[in-house]
Amino acid sequence: MGNYTKTEIAEFSTKLKLELSLRMTTAEYMLWVNPIKPVGYDGNRFIFVTPTENAASTLFANYTDMFLAAAKDLHIDVNEFFFISEKDLEKNAPPAEIEKAVEKQESRQNSFIAKYTFENFVVGGNNRMVFVTAHTVAENPGLNDGLLSLNPFYIYGGVGLGKTHLLHAIGNYLFEHKPSMNVIYVSADKLSNEYFASLNKYNTDKDAYRNFRNKYANADVLMVDDVQFLQKKGGLQEVFFHIFNDLYQAGKQIILSSDRPPKEINDLEDRLRTRFSWGITTDIGMPEYETRINIIKKKLEGSSSHLNEDVVCYLAEKINTNIRELEGALLKVVMYTQLTHKEATLDVAKEALKVQAQGFSEQIDSDKIINFVSEYFHVPSSDIIGKKRTKEIVEARMIAVYLICELLNLPLVTIGQIFGGRDHTTIIYSRDKIATDLGSDKELRKKVDDIKNGLKCR
Repeated sequence: MGNYTKTEIAEFSTKLKLELSLRMTTAEYMLWVNPIKPVGYDGNRFIFVTPTENAASTLFANYTDMFLAAAKDLHIDVNEFFFISEKDLEKNAPPAEIEKAVEKQESRQNSFIAKYTFENFVVGGNNRMVFVTAHTVAENPGLNDGLLSLNPFYIYGGVGLGKTHLLHAIGNYLFEHKPSMNVIYVSADKLSNEYFASLNKYNTDKDAYRNFRNKYANADVLMVDDVQFLQKKGGLQEVFFHIFNDLYQAGKQIILSSDRPPKEINDLEDRLRTRFSWGITTDIGMPEYETRINIIKKKLEGSSSHLNEDVVCYLAEKINTNIRELEGALLKVVMYTQLTHKEATLDVAKEALKVQAQGFSEQIDSDKIINFVSEYFHVPSSDIIGKKRTKEIVEARMIAVYLICELLNLPLVTIGQIFGGRDHTTIIYSRDKIATDLGSDKELRKKVDDIKNGLKCR
């Protein structure tokens, strides 16, 4: 396909994968990107073959933008990425079959994360009500029989408790069972960016604002994640008020999520706060002990990794904050046992999760770690927590993240905020990348040891 040789296509693929490994968590990269193989590139479209149909749909729906950004940074001319399962495309299929497979993928796109389904959601006392409600909304979008109204459906709860999972589960259900519906999922932050972009384009595109509003007002199901970020955005609140009214009066389903109930969102217009409470409002609490055990067991299903019951119970008892932290701890134990070739015993699990190394002052905090790393690498601390991505700063930043994760008992979300509001997945990637490389990179190990020894003397 195209004028590129197999060797050239393979080289492009290798560069892309290397760049993507820097943008994704280790778990994401190993699960989705590492197994794929290039099958064609014509200077416009790049096609990969994937082991399963699920992998193809997940990559196409959720990672295409990341692939395009990586290609742009590498100066590889690509306008489209496609992912074809081995079932749809034999390794040496002729070009006509490639085109047929690409057309099949283009014909129907599921923008929701494939793994976030109702079947994969672990139900417990903390979330049974919201789970049942979400499933009912998916089966009967827009339900309002006068006595029972599930519109709007408002979910609130802390970080990492499953709000986004449920929104995507609804989306996946509707994609499968009600394919004709126009289902839109958007974060409040993205909604805000689109709104202001439409205003900025007004001088060159008179229809930009109208197109923005029509896009959302024509939805059959509209999901807005993190609606607390609508606060202090007066103009956007005005627009969203009218979009909400249009959808509600037309009997269309509105689904909202937030980290707090409507009455606790400051700087939100009263008329919006009132409308957010018109339907049903449900919260997701912290998962109790038994639910945390079930979450761990669910994550291990279909995996080659095995943990003894006492290790599972230990993790469930130790990590009682949220699901993301629990999954992070599980991943850390599994990776540690694989890297050290040790059996996953209770002692090994405790060793893997050790967060406060012996010999360090109780006064060590994130600022001291970042400042010491700054001095060691001769780069400003503001650059370490900032957006610059030169080789020296990226290395210093990742080492600082690793040390804070290892030495301080801080939630991943908090560490992300320390480093300029980075997502918790970026923190996980930096932590795991350094932890992995320490096993084979003597120079890196010396740098980390030097910084640790220096911190002990502070």
